[in-house]
Amino acid sequence: MAIDIYRCSPRQTREFVIEAVEAGLVPFVQSSPGMGKSSIMRNVAKHFNLKLIDHRLSTSPPEDMSGLPHFDKDGYARFAPFADLFPLRGTALPEGKEGWLINFDEFNSAKRDTQAASYKTILDKMVGQHYLHDNVAIVAAGNLATDRAITNPISTAMQSRMVHIEMRIDQEEWMQDVAITENYDPRIIAFLGAYPSKLMDFKPEHTEKTFCCPRTWEFMDKLIRGKEVTESRAPLYSGTITSGVALEFIQYTKIFAELVNISEIIQNPSGVAVPIDNGTKWAMISHVMEHVKADNLKEISTYIARFDLPFRILFFRSLMIRHSGLRQHPAFIEQMVAMSRYLNS
Repeated sequence: MAIDIYRCSPRQTREFVIEAVEAGLVPFVQSSPGMGKSSIMRNVAKHFNLKLIDHRLSTSPPEDMSGLPHFDKDGYARFAPFADLFPLRGTALPEGKEGWLINFDEFNSAKRDTQAASYKTILDKMVGQHYLHDNVAIVAAGNLATDRAITNPISTAMQSRMVHIEMRIDQEEWMQDVAITENYDPRIIAFLGAYPSKLMDFKPEHTEKTFCCPRTWEFMDKLIRGKEVTESRAPLYSGTITSGVALEFIQYTKIFAELVNISEIIQNPSGVAVPIDNGTKWAMISHVMEHVKADNLKEISTYIARFDLPFRILFFRSLMIRHSGLRQHPAFIEQMVAMSRYLNS
């Protein structure tokens, strides 16, 4: 287990993976299941404008790494690499891309002989006797052995061939970079804002069929978007984010039915009631965010200005992410001036 100060947030992980790739090294990212390692690799590929080749090493035989033998006309046997896995020197660049990013996912779930067969690819960028294209970068990802995931020890020879990065969960980053940016259902944003520990409750010894993590909350967003959350769907939600959290989430969503209507806020932003408890404040902020636009931002800003500072910061930070086009609105600029040192911290 890594010392906590050396475990990286998702943003740090992305930054360090980029640095390793730029240095021509192979980063190996590990974390508990469902924390978004694959998403980071997709983002890194996009950053470098590379075509992503995602290969699950856990299901890979050693032959994938060396190629299959065939006889040439001269009578010699040679190994032929798999064309869809390994772009070689002389291969044309993908249309509109600068090269390729090969992600060896589930790396430490591979069998020992497959890991051994990958030594040459990772260190020398070779498949058999063939060199990979000069515009190929390699990354790897895997779960933690301490999390009861299917993993195999990595040999000391392989350990020194990679840059090891262990990722931790960061609820605030996830809210800003994923939930708000990707327009998650406001009920999920509000619930996880009010109860941040529910984003990731994974324990290796858990007995439920699943657990809460960024991946399963993404599933929940797909399940409930545009639909009513009802107790009749509890078995469906329980099979996604566990029974206990599912019941809490169902109960929490009932708050939304009691929120002040947006039309009431616009008509009387200085007089309409402001929530008292934090759970309802989170729900109100998420609710208002869904309805804000240029022609009502002045009134909504007046209403939000009556919230305590942390929720005002939350609203305007979210506004910068979700509705960047409103940054030039006079009401936004006014609030930006009033809270600039908090919004930019």
